[in-house]
Amino acid sequence: MSSSAPPGGPAEPVLRRATAEDLPALRVLDGRAFGATWEDADFTAMSGVIEPGRFVVAVEPGADGPDALVGGAGSYAFTMTVPGGARLEVPGVTWVAVALHQRRRGLLRRMLADLHAGLVEQGAPLALLTASEATIYGRFGYGAATTDRSVRVDRRRARLTPAAEALAGPHAARHATVQAARAHLAEVHERWCGLVPGALSRSGAWWDWLLADTPGHRSGGTELFVLVHPDGYATYRAFDDGSTARVVDLCATTPAAHASLWRSLLALDLVEDVVSTRAVPLDDALPHLLTDPRAVTTTGLEDGAWARLLDVPAALAARRYAAEVDVVLEVVDDGGLGGVDASARVRLRGGPDGAQCTRTGAAADATLGVAALSAAYLGGTRLAPLARAGLVRADDPAVLARLSAALLGPREPQHGTSF
Repeated sequence: MSSSAPPGGPAEPVLRRATAEDLPALRVLDGRAFGATWEDADFTAMSGVIEPGRFVVAVEPGADGPDALVGGAGSYAFTMTVPGGARLEVPGVTWVAVALHQRRRGLLRRMLADLHAGLVEQGAPLALLTASEATIYGRFGYGAATTDRSVRVDRRRARLTPAAEALAGPHAARHATVQAARAHLAEVHERWCGLVPGALSRSGAWWDWLLADTPGHRSGGTELFVLVHPDGYATYRAFDDGSTARVVDLCATTPAAHASLWRSLLALDLVEDVVSTRAVPLDDALPHLLTDPRAVTTTGLEDGAWARLLDVPAALAARRYAAEVDVVLEVVDDGGLGGVDASARVRLRGGPDGAQCTRTGAAADATLGVAALSAAYLGGTRLAPLARAGLVRADDPAVLARLSAALLGPREPQHGTSF
């Protein structure tokens, strides 16, 4: 770093939008922030999904080379399914990092305020992110909206019930090369997204990145293996000299495809355990397919995607509701994102056939923070626990019960794509 930094501390960084020339410095910043090493092949493959204009960078005056870039935050362009099946253009906030010597100086807040102001100008109703630490983003109005579940299946104990065998039917999932299966994977994933609240789209560049299969993707495992079914697919790697199969991605658009894919995974030779993260949500049918449901052990539950409503009326009107609801909500946004303020008093009228949400001056039936509403938006978080934690208030418990029931989705939300 240049010696021109003031004696009282580092220089105040200047914010600007990134350019392609900033990518090498972003690579350095990200590696330092997350303790990771970006190999050339991995970064080249990943660069295809980065649109520099969607990134805010902080540059420290007086510093030289890659060290001049001391902060960054960006977003990916996704389409997300909401309860009821509508697909919204939703940014996935990512690559958020601040250089160690610039922390506790408000730089993160400045970058997020700048980034989110741009998202609001673009008309984004909400934003998503996946959080490296759970203590960071709640203060910016984000709420954990999906859950990642990790499971381990003891293959030696796992046998399909007669009903599951009949459900799986004659279409056995079969191996295919990554190259041969690529178009099928993309087509099935697009169908799957239409069925699952929270599901994120994948562009051609995303598929290039996911299927690049560089050593950095493998985490010590084998190459990527692919199982295909007319209505589904599963990808996995082998670990521990082949005794563990780790599912990377599994999409099934029909119950038959789901049963068939698991039948094939549980028939892999030499494998003792099949391990999966994110591919077995809390409401997954897998334990019910087996004669011994205890062969499936949940090994971890973690927050998945965090949501942040940016335009409350637009977001609430875009989804459908499990039950008829007519309620006035006071939404409080104290997330501290500068010019971005989603505070609103709105009347929500909706049901299974659609919804309307408009601003109103009527008395509120319930009051809640934008983070709590964002957490419940996809239907994976119930309002009652949030109310017991003091995050939702309603004078009439029946109002809260009706709203909570209406917000539930048809199935557990999954974002499905790590970012």
